[in-house]
Amino acid sequence: MDPAVSYRTVTKSSWLSPIRPDPGQRQKQKGMGTKDQLLVLRIPLVLVTALAFFLKSTPLMLVGAIVWLGWGAYYILITRVLLPDGASTPSVNQHSNISTMVIRGQYAEAAAAYKEAILADPLDTVACEQLGQLALREMKDYPTAIDAYREAEKRSREPTRQLGYAILVAGIYRDNLKDSGKAMSELRRILSRYPDAPNTASLRAELDELKAAHFEGS
Repeated sequence: MDPAVSYRTVTKSSWLSPIRPDPGQRQKQKGMGTKDQLLVLRIPLVLVTALAFFLKSTPLMLVGAIVWLGWGAYYILITRVLLPDGASTPSVNQHSNISTMVIRGQYAEAAAAYKEAILADPLDTVACEQLGQLALREMKDYPTAIDAYREAEKRSREPTRQLGYAILVAGIYRDNLKDSGKAMSELRRILSRYPDAPNTASLRAELDELKAAHFEGS
């Protein structure tokens, strides 16, 4: 979520940006390519070893043994230390099985599944984000959308995304629930918590605009 965009723009956009793959996933992809290259290097080593045994050349056998030991040590260094296979680095769960429910129109079942995923994993921000999207766009369940985005803001470790989730909540109060009072409260909270946001000026302008409209209508 780009914090340089005002919340008026953010709430009218169709979706949040997808969760980026974690560094471990990108590292795993690079590591597989390196492993393949190392495995290909075994071919000439096998040929040289076979030739040494065929010629019954002791010096060639010794050289081959040393090369094999060096290759094995290098392979272990690359695959186990520098480029691990990612088994210890969990990838981001995109909940494709729940997304399939959404595609089929099973919104209530999907929402329940997202809630279960949220309760099961306190670090899962994807389920929070996707539940917010589902509740906001398809179910028009604005309280659930607000709760989901608030939870995503709490769990996220990226200030930019935290700001984006908070902006979405403010937009739901203003545009969907037509609650200018809560929208103003949310904007004040955003300005207090994210004072260095690059769109602070536009958020203050939005707050002033809401104040003016609120007092004119009262």
